[in-house]
Amino acid sequence: MSDVKTALLVLFALMHIKSLPGVYTVRSLYYFVQPRSLLYYVKPGYRPQPRVGLLGTKRYHSRVWFDDLDLNIHLNNSSYNKMMDFARIDLCTSLFPSWQHLHKFDIMLAQTVLLFKAEVPRFSKYTITSRIFTWDDKWIWIQHRFSIKRKVKPVRKTPLEMVDDAAVQRGHAAADKISESLEDEEDDLIMEEEDEDDIDPIEARAPQGSSSINNDDNNNNSSSRNVGSSSTQASHVPSSSRGNVNGAASLDVPDKLCCIAYSRMVFKTPKGKTIKPAALFEKMGHKEAYPGEWEQYRELGMSLVESMMKIEGHSAEATPASRRLVAPTRAKI
Repeated sequence: MSDVKTALLVLFALMHIKSLPGVYTVRSLYYFVQPRSLLYYVKPGYRPQPRVGLLGTKRYHSRVWFDDLDLNIHLNNSSYNKMMDFARIDLCTSLFPSWQHLHKFDIMLAQTVLLFKAEVPRFSKYTITSRIFTWDDKWIWIQHRFSIKRKVKPVRKTPLEMVDDAAVQRGHAAADKISESLEDEEDDLIMEEEDEDDIDPIEARAPQGSSSINNDDNNNNSSSRNVGSSSTQASHVPSSSRGNVNGAASLDVPDKLCCIAYSRMVFKTPKGKTIKPAALFEKMGHKEAYPGEWEQYRELGMSLVESMMKIEGHSAEATPASRRLVAPTRAKI
């Protein structure tokens, strides 16, 4: 009987392994004790280069486990903040690889704002895409986008799609005809519509040729968008190159946005003096792709943050106006 109890306890611990004592600390320290960190002690004066561009993104992947579930059997609210901690550390150690070893500055978290859009279902994989959103002379805002894969029914082939592959390869006309037939059969594709908020505001409003869009850590094309446009493209390729089975066409479907979060942070010296973000960026080895790139990106992000948080004309620390409570009147019977 004792063996059964032990097995059950071990199984229960494994189901909640992310919440066991000390696991959070070990996961956080992992980013500072990686093998490349030993170079600081082996090579005097070693200064690593940033692994992510200043305007790039960093993706953190995770999955909803038993200890992440709430009463509604989906990702609970506290897990969003906990996973944002790891995503922030991952981003900051990639942007500023000498941050913790040189100990010339500290990164302090001042505020987090979460805007929920959809649930993250139980046991599903999700991705946190983090990046620097904007900054001023004191604060820096980091954006986190929680997303999951969309559920899509396969597109069944129409009669026009069942053209011989040789005919398709003879020219673009046949391929265009097949693409048009797919567009006509809208009922065959059942996909959740993309909300307006799902579209990245920086990407949608950035000028053509901006390097802030494709400056990703792993350069994968999870979704193909036109810069300056809110429409998402799903290219239809000839059936010979689709690699599908049972007549199902593969489409490049954008991820579903579940939550947008913002972290407001500040850089401090060990003595508590505030460091201006722009000065720190240059000191850490970041450079502009063209003159004015950072300022253009910063102004666009700041306008969106001010609009979202409604802080135009007021400081972020401003206290709300005092309200005079009025005693309720009693109805006369």
